[in-house]
Amino acid sequence: MARVLAPEKLVSDLQETLQKRHPRPHPVRQLLLTGRLTKEQLQWWARNLFHEFSNIHRFFGVRYQKCPVPELRRALIENMIEEEGEDMIGRKHPSHAELWVRFGEGVGVPREEMLSYEPLPGIRAALEMYVQLVQQSHWAVAIGTGLVFEGGGPKRMKEEREALERHYGWIPSRALDFFRVHEYHDEGHGNFCVDVIRRHCMEPRLQEEMRAAVRSRADIMWLQNDSIYHAFVRPGLSPETVREIEGRLE
Repeated sequence: MARVLAPEKLVSDLQETLQKRHPRPHPVRQLLLTGRLTKEQLQWWARNLFHEFSNIHRFFGVRYQKCPVPELRRALIENMIEEEGEDMIGRKHPSHAELWVRFGEGVGVPREEMLSYEPLPGIRAALEMYVQLVQQSHWAVAIGTGLVFEGGGPKRMKEEREALERHYGWIPSRALDFFRVHEYHDEGHGNFCVDVIRRHCMEPRLQEEMRAAVRSRADIMWLQNDSIYHAFVRPGLSPETVREIEGRLE
């Protein structure tokens, strides 16, 4: 019979699972953080990632629908309001999708082009895979998959914002509000996901499902970057750069 891990041990185990799944940053992220993406490559990155940010409701809504715990549903509603635009309740920021559109404008992608862009097949497939994962998972596991994105969000977003400020100084500062907002909000969102895992995944079956789900979510995020990398980034790299960044993955 499978052993049930204590709450803190389970969280550590899941974080270790994520680290082992993809121990090195994706090549797109390596290039972004070292200032080696071209302006055009940044634009393709922005166009394609918008697909998930503009479809957040498709998996956030499923999490809310499945959750049987009233106080957790209230937290999920607050999360959704932040995603859809906290300006609707008198706060500062518009939707996160709108903030990404403004980032796109900052790197040179016109608003209408961002809104009408047809993303790569791999980008579209990645979203459908995640929606399906959330739909098919136990409600606590569906929420817990947020550990992968929101859990590491503050650190990841801070690193990306600082790299964009350092290496791409031509981007207006206001265009980076998407990253600033996630540096702040994702800390709370990540803590919420961790708390759900601690409290509601205390059965062997759920712990194994949670472990498999975070691996799947990590793979889906890798697929997103992989699609962009092979379509728009890798063809423009020198053989030396390809060997350097892909060699780190071995």
